[in-house]
Amino acid sequence: MSDLAPLPHWPILAAALALLVPWGIALMVWEDDWTGHPGWEGLLALLIALLGMAATGFALYFGGIGILIDHPQLSQLVWEWTPLRQGQLAWWGVAGWMGFGMQHNQTPMTAWLFLSAVPTVATSALLTYLPLRQRISPLAGVIMALLVGGVLAPLVGNWTQAGGWLMHVGESLGAGQGFWDAQGMSFLLLPAGVALAAIFIPHESGDASTRPWASLGTGLMLAGMLGWIILSPLQEGMAHEPMENALHGLLAAAAGGLTGLLYGWMLFREPDALWTARGTVAGLIAGLAFLPWLTSGQTLIAAALVAWLAMLIRYLIHDLLHREDAGDVITIFGLPALVGLLAVGMFMPAPGQMRAQSLGVLSILLLGFIPTMLLSLMTIVGARIRRSHQELIIEEPEHGSP
Repeated sequence: MSDLAPLPHWPILAAALALLVPWGIALMVWEDDWTGHPGWEGLLALLIALLGMAATGFALYFGGIGILIDHPQLSQLVWEWTPLRQGQLAWWGVAGWMGFGMQHNQTPMTAWLFLSAVPTVATSALLTYLPLRQRISPLAGVIMALLVGGVLAPLVGNWTQAGGWLMHVGESLGAGQGFWDAQGMSFLLLPAGVALAAIFIPHESGDASTRPWASLGTGLMLAGMLGWIILSPLQEGMAHEPMENALHGLLAAAAGGLTGLLYGWMLFREPDALWTARGTVAGLIAGLAFLPWLTSGQTLIAAALVAWLAMLIRYLIHDLLHREDAGDVITIFGLPALVGLLAVGMFMPAPGQMRAQSLGVLSILLLGFIPTMLLSLMTIVGARIRRSHQELIIEEPEHGSP
């Protein structure tokens, strides 16, 4: 590899900045009646992402990237597993299958790929942990986060960025140019599917609590997203430069934050930090999902509308349906990503693009929803068995049984 030009050092700084995203989210969603210390879930998610990516995630994510990108340092990563046995196998890759345990892949380019994936995987693991820690137990949340960090989130990355089947539905199904995700917002759909299934788990909601760290967490998330935007080497060839993408993202965050400020003022007759933070995050995520199909003015309008929609859906879930969206995973993170990714189908000038975007969104949501629903059913059945056993123990003395 001595004939290759050295890779730049700025990805290290971008990776360090992007790691602020899960910590910012952890601070933003931390409530004052939770046990533990604010922000420690960010550290937990980072550790899960590092271990999961090193063990299995890197191989599942990037094991076939060498087929998509012709680079000498990726020559070992050329196995994309597919369930098909004939036909256009390259169009139906489901998972990479090289590089488990990071073996035989210690090159600068693979290290760059690894670092670029850690913030997105950590964010998915964190947002998966939050609803399950509330609905079931912290242990169940950690177990599901490990599954997401080591298997499910890497599969999403493979499908949407590293040559998997969603990227090729244009060739295989005639659906536009394939599923398109500019900045990895599809990673937020995975925990949204988890949270959507988790709201069906019986749970006694407590009194509403405050989030004293919401503003600080949102600020850290905004800073981290600047690193997120420029970090991945797979983002080459986008229609806009990273500077323009960062500008659009921050403008979208500002429009969403102002919308949240106005919404909070309508509720409490004074500025509310939490609603401003929620609107800022919703606008930012929607803006990044829209990239690069809107002008700056269109981005402001679209982000404000999506932030307003997120707040209305949150009102529907919490106040009308009396369900709890712990950590706002569905409304503030998942919904803006979903709307933004579907909107690409309208803006991208390719016949059938909406079909590609809809298929991708549905597939990723189900990838999180189905395992969590199975876990939910196991939880409900287990709770009923324990309750029946306790009732039997209480009734036995009344009938003279030992």
